[in-house]
Amino acid sequence: MTGISIPVRNAVLAAVVICLTLAANAPDANLSAAAAGDAGLRELTLTSPSFGAVKLSPRMRNRYAPVHVAQDIDVVRLTAAPKEPGAEVRINGVSVPAGTASADIPLRPGLNPMTIEVTAPDGKTKIVFSPKVFRDYAGPAWKKLADKSPWAPRDSAGELVFDGRMWLIGGFTPGLVNDVWASRDGVTWTRTGEIAGSKSGVDIPLAFVFKNKMWVSDADNKLFSSADGVDWSMVTDTAPWRGRGAAGGVVFRDRLWVLGGAGDGKFYNDIWSSDDGLNWTLEVEEAPWSKRTLHNTPLVLDDKLWIIGGGATGDYYPFRTYNDVWCSPDGRNWQRVTDEAPWPGRTWGSTVVYKGRLWLLGGFRSEPTWENLGDIWYSADGADWHRLTFPATCRHSGYNNVPVVVNNSIWAPRHEMSVYAFEDRLWVAGGMVWPLMNDVWCLEIPGLMFVTQPVIEDFAGTRYAYRARADFNRSRDKVRYRLVDNPAWLTVGAESGVVEGTAPAPGDAQVTVEAYDAAGETARQTYTLHIVPPR
Repeated sequence: MTGISIPVRNAVLAAVVICLTLAANAPDANLSAAAAGDAGLRELTLTSPSFGAVKLSPRMRNRYAPVHVAQDIDVVRLTAAPKEPGAEVRINGVSVPAGTASADIPLRPGLNPMTIEVTAPDGKTKIVFSPKVFRDYAGPAWKKLADKSPWAPRDSAGELVFDGRMWLIGGFTPGLVNDVWASRDGVTWTRTGEIAGSKSGVDIPLAFVFKNKMWVSDADNKLFSSADGVDWSMVTDTAPWRGRGAAGGVVFRDRLWVLGGAGDGKFYNDIWSSDDGLNWTLEVEEAPWSKRTLHNTPLVLDDKLWIIGGGATGDYYPFRTYNDVWCSPDGRNWQRVTDEAPWPGRTWGSTVVYKGRLWLLGGFRSEPTWENLGDIWYSADGADWHRLTFPATCRHSGYNNVPVVVNNSIWAPRHEMSVYAFEDRLWVAGGMVWPLMNDVWCLEIPGLMFVTQPVIEDFAGTRYAYRARADFNRSRDKVRYRLVDNPAWLTVGAESGVVEGTAPAPGDAQVTVEAYDAAGETARQTYTLHIVPPR
């Protein structure tokens, strides 16, 4: 097992903090370390069933860098390697052979006290390390359901929810394929067949569920439909939008819609619709939004049609993307909701409606950095966007300006993955990380819940502040906050959610913040706040 050093993500929430402090107890302070023996540590590592050994970084005055772990880490092990052979090690009062991992140390949300006692070979010199362990409180969390699926790793597939199943259709493997797969749980997948009439394969297709059928275009813009995923019939190979790729396809007001795209050396912002997939009407020759590709799916929310970003990227350079948001009540008349959303412009991102909100996940950009994206954004109105973040599995501040992160808490940054809203959960399958992936993840948000981690330690006499935020209430009304358990010196802003106050003295306090809306939906976050004396 090895230590792992990779960059820490932006906006990582505080989780478990292991703050190793040192108290020396030598019988004679004037004796040198050589004379009295050395009870220091050569190396200290942290492990868990969820990750391998992570080396902790020593700091001045025999301290160590704080370590953070995610909410699903319920046990850890510590391995202490003394500087001197023959030194004795006790972890939480239990003798442990030097350089050997301790037994599992259970963690509860919040503070978990533990000790590491090292006694030098002289039997006299002793150093006690007093770890402070803080574990994440409950919040939204991804669950990895499958590391490998029976379908070949791919991106750019068609994805649909139909007949109580998630469907994965074709894609880039890196060859283009036209196979068809279905699953009810994201784990067991059944190959129902292929789109036999397609010779080109499927690549970033138009994909619809319409009139009790699935509809999918192939790379030649032939449009096929199927009522069972087994037998596919070609609907048309002469649609007026043929010859373009990366167009947006959506079902809206009982019609199929195709928007924008690129082909024949130009970009488009025209809009077509059809009530049968065969006969198409030009609804808008030039929409007010700029000509663009729409690798992500246009969405329908609140009886409006939405487009979220897009790009005109050509062959990566110049890299032109948009982070505007537009909506339309009829597909013809468009309103710009925001010209510049807070998320970075991207291509090959994924969009979906989940929990009555617009979602944008992942994607790619070649400027200012060539990178896949792993960020997740959502909005109830298209104007006010929030980034949903997930604490890394294990991380600390590292050394030499290089932080240490192990992150198994979320799928790796990627583009052109398949995203579904299915069975009240959000799903991610496959996508391009390089290599191509065929893993499956899901996120379940039951309703109103806190999406922030509390600040659970501060100094007496200083201003304590924690900005609590809860979201995903069903009504989408404004969420307000109140304290239902708290010390007298602590208050909360009803609208801001800022919990603040100045503790007059050290001590522990139980705090419960309640979020609520006008419809009566509530959520609570309870934590223990530890106020420590100034050092």
